[in-house]
Amino acid sequence: MSGTQDTNLSANNSQENLQAGQSGIDQTPPNQEEKEENLTPSQKMDRLIRGTTAGGMKKEIEKLRKEAAKYRFVSRTEALQKAEIQKKAAEIQKELDELKETNRNLKIVRALDKAGCIKSELVSKDIPKDCEDLEGFIEKYKEENQFLFSAPRKNIGSTFKTSGTKNLTAAQKMDAYIRAALGR
Repeated sequence: MSGTQDTNLSANNSQENLQAGQSGIDQTPPNQEEKEENLTPSQKMDRLIRGTTAGGMKKEIEKLRKEAAKYRFVSRTEALQKAEIQKKAAEIQKELDELKETNRNLKIVRALDKAGCIKSELVSKDIPKDCEDLEGFIEKYKEENQFLFSAPRKNIGSTFKTSGTKNLTAAQKMDAYIRAALGR
């Protein structure tokens, strides 16, 4: 609005207030506006509607615009931070899923090795991802594909060797040690 429109508007407002039976008594003078900064938004709006001076309205509108700009800026920065955090969370979730899959595969390979599988890495690909009873599945797979699993070793006889130095005296043990060290 131009300067002449502002003065015309304030003059019209003062005439309307006088015609409606309102006096200018309840309007706050400009020096009291600075003291009443702790008004609620509804009180500020009431003050604007009642018809304070046009200059006061311009100042109030300018304050509100600055405040709105501040909130828009804060909102934008928060939105950017939120997007960045969501991006990092998605990356971490992807890495976590990969680690879970690797852990699952390692558990399967370890169980297959324990069962005596020759090619654990190849057989682990045949096991479904939703398999709950891994041991039972491996037993069935072992029965169906015996050629992929080695036969369990059977110990026939003992592998325990008795020591020849068991019944020797300390001097005899020392002589045997020296001879072994010298290579005789």
